[in-house]
Amino acid sequence: MKLAAFDLDGTLLRGQTVCEAIAEGIGRLERMTELERMRADDTRQVIAAREEMAGWYSSFTLDGLRQHLSALRVAPGVDEGFALLRDHGYRLALVSITWEFAVEWFATRWRADYWVGTGLSEDGVITHFWPQDKATWLERLAGELGVDRRDVAAVGDSRADIPMLRYAGRPVWVGEALPDKLSGVAAHAPAGDIRLVADRIVR
Repeated sequence: MKLAAFDLDGTLLRGQTVCEAIAEGIGRLERMTELERMRADDTRQVIAAREEMAGWYSSFTLDGLRQHLSALRVAPGVDEGFALLRDHGYRLALVSITWEFAVEWFATRWRADYWVGTGLSEDGVITHFWPQDKATWLERLAGELGVDRRDVAAVGDSRADIPMLRYAGRPVWVGEALPDKLSGVAAHAPAGDIRLVADRIVR
């Protein structure tokens, strides 16, 4: 058994983020654009932003929010890439810091085996998930499945993905400039077609 983990926003989705698509659907895009400019490494700002979004969402069911996800632009080759990985014995995981109800929706759509994100209950309680949690979660999952680290692939595009990629034995960076921390470590496929990314992983 092998394991392949993918970030969502910017990796499997291109253009708008999950939060932007939902915000546009409920008439909050202008404010969401402001929130997207905040420092992602400022925990207090991120918590405040998540709490504000949860407040917006309180007037809707989670299913009602999910209906806006179909407008998002998917990276090329996702279906083909995931099929190739499954054919080569990989279990698939979506690992994101965005809302877990959205991550689950895409996991179901692409038949991923596992997923994780920031939890939001129907009564508005947030269970935070942070960039550093990605590597911890993936390492724990690999351990539970008995997958050797050398058989763990990870694909990401932002600083939030670096710890996860540094853990994985087969890391792929699809962002523009390869960070110094991944130099000599990760394969670089900027804005990569996921079918071609999957081919790199299985080779």
